[in-house]
Amino acid sequence: MDIIKAEINKNREMLAQAFHFPTNKDIVFRDFTFSGRAAFIVYIDGMASQDKISDFILRPLLNMSNAGYNMQNILQISSASTETELQKAVGAVLTGDTLLCVDGETEAYICETKGFDKRGVEKPQVENSILGAQEAFNENLRTNTTLIRRIIKNPSLTAEMMTIGQMNNLSCCIMYVNGVVNMDLVNEVKRRLNGIETDFIQNGGMVEQFIEDRGSSLFQTIITTERPDNTASLLMQGRVAIIVDGSPRVIIAPVTLFSILKTSEESALRAPYASTVRAVRMLAVFVSLFTPALYLAATTFHPEMLPASLLVSIAKSRMNIPYPALVELLLMEMAFEMIREAGQRIPGAIGGTIGIVGGLILGEAAISAGLVSQGCVIIIALTALGNFAIPQYQTSFAARMMRIIFLICAGFFGFFGVAAAFVLLVGYLYSLTSLGVDFLNPVFSGGAPMFPRRPVWNHENRPRELNPLRPKYQPDISRKWK
Repeated sequence: MDIIKAEINKNREMLAQAFHFPTNKDIVFRDFTFSGRAAFIVYIDGMASQDKISDFILRPLLNMSNAGYNMQNILQISSASTETELQKAVGAVLTGDTLLCVDGETEAYICETKGFDKRGVEKPQVENSILGAQEAFNENLRTNTTLIRRIIKNPSLTAEMMTIGQMNNLSCCIMYVNGVVNMDLVNEVKRRLNGIETDFIQNGGMVEQFIEDRGSSLFQTIITTERPDNTASLLMQGRVAIIVDGSPRVIIAPVTLFSILKTSEESALRAPYASTVRAVRMLAVFVSLFTPALYLAATTFHPEMLPASLLVSIAKSRMNIPYPALVELLLMEMAFEMIREAGQRIPGAIGGTIGIVGGLILGEAAISAGLVSQGCVIIIALTALGNFAIPQYQTSFAARMMRIIFLICAGFFGFFGVAAAFVLLVGYLYSLTSLGVDFLNPVFSGGAPMFPRRPVWNHENRPRELNPLRPKYQPDISRKWK
């Protein structure tokens, strides 16, 4: 392991070799002398602030007149530390800091001069809210930690920094509320992050895949969110947040299936309204998963369960369809997925317009050509609406895949196939864990049940499955004015 030398020329040579200077044109070396001593600074042009370097590092040093000095008192930068290891010094420069080396000293000074451009705090793009806050995370790690600290103004909120990716050294922050979270969860998160051995980590989605319990799971057992208020709420429950530099979404673990179906906006709604919203959402999940399969099973294997008039109407609409109902539904599912994917890839507002217009034109043309029936189009449209009501984007992918499985089982075995697939699904969910926490916890888990949602003054307990150090949110009588 290389260390900082007392000879300044050796330090300059080692740093130039580490940064491939002068081949690397954005690496800047600035040599100067102060108080009769040789020194140099090194930084990356575009990542470090030129104004900070000129005003708070170079100017105070060049204006010195006395030979005796204390460098920490001279540097007028907000944060300055010393470093003896060359590798850590190089890592600091790569994050936007400036490195100062002085002849005769075996320590280099790392000055905080980050000044690269970044996106401002904007509205959430996916997790929209009417009553909730209108702030979303961006790609800057420090901005994201600040947004959380603005909500949880408590010194117990802890942020631990580490790097992942052996070549790109991506900064990563683990946030938790000390005294609330079970430290076994925090230690498990650290163990998994430290156990990642790969040259390159591009974004938080890759980190999520590296640390989840079962990488090939059909369901996500670790969620992401773009909302600081949602992150703060989950942290106060006793969960752990992982913030990855360059990713506008924060990873939350551990989670359960029913916590995935909740949204942060519900805390701003009165209990009856929030319960209604959750009931509609659960109905939408049911519609998304089972409607095509139940329609297929009823029309193909169990027509006696339908009213005679409805059965006649369905039979008339399918009279000229040249293939079975299973093939018809699968083709429409595929067509809708293609429209959805195309709408996401087309930029701007045109994408949504193309999706809606394309769906209408394709459906009408397919019905006119006798390729699909009106009932099939209605079923697929209802399924799509139910899928859009699922809060988590990746969970909607799992719902689509399960819908196809249910549909195929219904096409071959009718209601028996649907029931058997549902039993297998429940067993599969029961086998899943999220950082060791059972993924399929009871609906009425902890102090915040899924349905009905109780008033906020009646949420006494944190989720029991997290084993928090502080189990209670509030006393049994939290409205003292009563």
